[in-house]
Amino acid sequence: MVFLSPLWSIAPILSVVLVEPRFKGASVAHGHGTISDTMTNAEIARVFERVGMLLELQGEENPFRIRAYERAVLVVGNLTAPLRDIYDRGGVRSLQELPGIGEDLAQKIEELLKTGKLQYLKNLEKCIPAGLLAIMEIEGIGQKKAKFLWKTFGVESIADLSKLLASGKLEDVNGWGGKSVANLRRGIAMHARMNGRMPIGDASPLAEEILQILRKANGVERVEIAGSLRRRKDTVGDLDFLATSTKPEEVMDIFCSLPQVARVIAKGSTKSTVFLKEGLDADIRVVDPKVFGAALHYFTGSKDHNVHIRKLGIRNGFTISEYGVFRGTAKRKGSLLAARTEEDVYRAVGLPYIEPELREDRGEIEAAMKGELPKLIEVNDIRGDLHCHSNFSDGADTMIDMAKAAKEADLLYIALTDHSSPMGMVKGIKKENISQYLKKIEEARKAVRGIHILSGAEVDILADGRLYLPDDILAKLDWVVAAVHSHFRQSREITTKRLLRALENPYVKVLGHPTTRMLGEREGIDFDVEAVLKEAKKQGKYLELNASKERLDLPDIHLRHAKEFGVKICINSDAHSIHGFSYEFGISQARRGWLEKGDVANTGARKI
Repeated sequence: MVFLSPLWSIAPILSVVLVEPRFKGASVAHGHGTISDTMTNAEIARVFERVGMLLELQGEENPFRIRAYERAVLVVGNLTAPLRDIYDRGGVRSLQELPGIGEDLAQKIEELLKTGKLQYLKNLEKCIPAGLLAIMEIEGIGQKKAKFLWKTFGVESIADLSKLLASGKLEDVNGWGGKSVANLRRGIAMHARMNGRMPIGDASPLAEEILQILRKANGVERVEIAGSLRRRKDTVGDLDFLATSTKPEEVMDIFCSLPQVARVIAKGSTKSTVFLKEGLDADIRVVDPKVFGAALHYFTGSKDHNVHIRKLGIRNGFTISEYGVFRGTAKRKGSLLAARTEEDVYRAVGLPYIEPELREDRGEIEAAMKGELPKLIEVNDIRGDLHCHSNFSDGADTMIDMAKAAKEADLLYIALTDHSSPMGMVKGIKKENISQYLKKIEEARKAVRGIHILSGAEVDILADGRLYLPDDILAKLDWVVAAVHSHFRQSREITTKRLLRALENPYVKVLGHPTTRMLGEREGIDFDVEAVLKEAKKQGKYLELNASKERLDLPDIHLRHAKEFGVKICINSDAHSIHGFSYEFGISQARRGWLEKGDVANTGARKI
């Protein structure tokens, strides 16, 4: 089952029963507040996500019921208009006009909007230990294994699982063994390391919700997001906001009473810290408008970037802080030279403006000195998508609907790349149905004019580097994405050879989501990145930047290396529904990797 994010299922969800917290400082509690006026689309999507996961754990026999909640999560999570507004215009009937929202789901949305609670969810939670959802976050444990551990050993939390592993009882169970136990220990350790950080795909919409409330609040003149989220890091540990106001204490009151706030940690006259219901801290600072630029630069970071800038200032006889650029030393400051804008701060030390995504002290200051900063790629530069799925495999929509959605997204071309895998998928591309698959693509081409549709496949790279489909089948396709979906724990040497062999296949065009990572859920596979980049360059192959917010794969550092090696990147959505043609977070990642339009294969106006 594909949900918005495995993290959301265990974040505090309004008035429903909470489970083991994902992020630092989260508390386990039961809440029953009436908060119907603040129920957002994201919160409703999380409620539906949780229902679907609980149905799976419960062993729901009707797959269509689970599928309905899965689709509802995608629909609600990608709406641009608030469900509250849609409901206010026409009640349940208006909600039923949304794709995939029938009468039952519409009534549940109405209940959530009116009460902030869903009785159906509360009933499900009475049957399932809350900690099982947290256990499912551990790599290698899905619904079946979590249910087995619960029913067989009474495991209801990560702590219970750790005790079971220590007892040695699981190693003797058929189908588990010593290797599985070692992998679970590794997974628990990784879970602990990741605790306290939220993927950007979840953090960004949360921050935007807060930002829009603050911008409409009385007394707020200007407010911006700062910190690592402004630098667009793939995960963040907290949210930072910077504001100007003539009534800072009123801003503190507004911030501390936001509907997203679970509790207030510290409240001052110009700075406050709160803990959000989503499970992470958020800070706000109010500064004088005259120094807003200097403060925004300082609180955006990174720390290493700021230290480097301050050193430049010292060499020129300046002192730089969140209050501005001053002539003189820290002990004997002179006149204020720059503070109102970030451009002024950079100009004072002889530099052009440096985009936030580059501010990691990875050579951006040296590049700025030489006038060699990259002209970073923009979302509108993407002209085609070379990795998306239909309901021929695990997508939610037909090829025709996917092509229509891509065209509406102003794309000029797409590659339909349904899965071809030996992993027991009911649907997908096999040797025996390739003709049927190609026929359906041809039907989509005839039905949707004005967009070029490539026949493609996302083909599993097997453990030894061979592809699941034979070459005579691959030869029938326009575009082949080769990707790893299994055997994640091979040694570095074996994994590298596996990827190199896949790149040698003459029909492979791109290596999909190369590290296989899932943000907040699974670390990537271990391989020699330089060797893979060299082989990709030699073979004339692309590497993918999978823009799915769950992946953002390749990581930014690897993207920078690919640019240096001259290996072009494909930025693809990996869309599994008509709502999935989104590139925002992928572009953020590309910009952090210094990518320009020319570094990306699918920015051209003509098909590849």
